[in-house]
Amino acid sequence: MELFKQLPNESVDLIVTDPPYNIANDFTLTKSGGKVITTKEAWGKWDTFSKFDYELLMMRVFSECYRVLKKGGSMYMFTANEDSGYFVKKAEAKGFRYRSTLAILKKNPQPSYKKNNWRTAFELCMYLTKGQHKTFNFSSQRERINVFEYVIGRKYTSHPTEKPSGFIKRVIQASSNKGDVVLDPFMGSGTTAVVAKMLERNFIGAEISKEYVDMANRRLKAVEAKMKKS
Repeated sequence: MELFKQLPNESVDLIVTDPPYNIANDFTLTKSGGKVITTKEAWGKWDTFSKFDYELLMMRVFSECYRVLKKGGSMYMFTANEDSGYFVKKAEAKGFRYRSTLAILKKNPQPSYKKNNWRTAFELCMYLTKGQHKTFNFSSQRERINVFEYVIGRKYTSHPTEKPSGFIKRVIQASSNKGDVVLDPFMGSGTTAVVAKMLERNFIGAEISKEYVDMANRRLKAVEAKMKKS
């Protein structure tokens, strides 16, 4: 919210972000650092809100994203699977136009540790625009299908919910051009910034965890050094 206060109206071309899902709890298990722990232990410090506070945060984020996005700009936002349709409607109420839902398909999803439910093998990302989009670089039928497959484990950081850079690259290439400004208000480990830099886009990001800010800055320095050599 502090970053949004500094951004003028209609000042960014594209938003790509992965906000907290508010799904951390004491009974769903995940794996972190080779250990099986609860999602609350893994993500609890930044993924635990009251239902009211979480919805209030998301509504403020939608309002601010709509305000700072240029007319014809696009936004890609991840949500919990169970909230996807609900937040699409909330985004539409703020003025966004719903375009599509993209899915990341995990070829090797986390095992079912308790073996009492289906394994979750996908994540959803809504694609919205501010009016009719101005940029959509189609490239090819194969590249623009709304399912992206990847293998868990090919991560660059220890961030527990790092998104695959291949997916972020695909959406930034599709919905922006060189020199455009890409915003990520929930920067996390910096994947959006790193990919934007590699694709010659400018980026703006916010992250409240110093640990993750340092993580993102290390990645950016490595990318900058690599680009200078090439």
